[in-house]
Amino acid sequence: MKKIKFLKEDTIELLKKNSESLYKDVFLTGEKTLEKFLGDAGQIMETPFEIEDFVLEMGQPEGKEPLTDAENAQRIYSHMKGLSDSQASDERIWLAYTLSEQIDYMKYRWKVASSKDMLNRYFFNYSKNRSLFRNGIARLWWIGRVTYDERRQDPFELTKFLCNHQDFIETICGRSTFNNPTVQKATLNAIYDVLKDKKSDNREIIREIAKYVNLLSGTYILDMLTYDEVYNKVHTKLLEIAKV
Repeated sequence: MKKIKFLKEDTIELLKKNSESLYKDVFLTGEKTLEKFLGDAGQIMETPFEIEDFVLEMGQPEGKEPLTDAENAQRIYSHMKGLSDSQASDERIWLAYTLSEQIDYMKYRWKVASSKDMLNRYFFNYSKNRSLFRNGIARLWWIGRVTYDERRQDPFELTKFLCNHQDFIETICGRSTFNNPTVQKATLNAIYDVLKDKKSDNREIIREIAKYVNLLSGTYILDMLTYDEVYNKVHTKLLEIAKV
């Protein structure tokens, strides 16, 4: 067992202010680990929460790294399921993993060509909601969070579907409209049930559904709708758009 790690806020600010040096020393040349880069200026802290140690899959060849996402989302979420949504929205936790605990995976999955690339994938460099699905480790937990469904024979069935359609992740999950877990799960279940057997490019359909749910949010208070109400509305709209 090991404790979940985090970085202090002042350490994160220090890293952001020195992003060029961090990129050069830790990523470009690999001369330093995060710990050596920080020296006495900061350290990786431990939370009281314990998890079993785990490793992430890195077995796919170059160019096929996204094929590891489904398995790794399952591993991250299964091991760190005890985090609350609030805790799992905390940049301080995920930076300890992108920059140290899982840095080998990050270098494998998200090769960065500049300090800007590094900030985009290793830090929270966007709005809070979008960052959750851009940060290289946070995104795996949140993909698991929004897709895990105990009602299905395989609780990770939606996880595999979502990871096989990477454009869904930001189109659906990265939008503030889908902050509500009920709206997320109902929408994703409807999409899966209608599109799972369609072999054609579904990106335009997904964009239309994202717009539709956004329109619903202007007509209804989405937080007041039940799972079935959201599912039925989205399912009906999908059948109309997809002409299934």
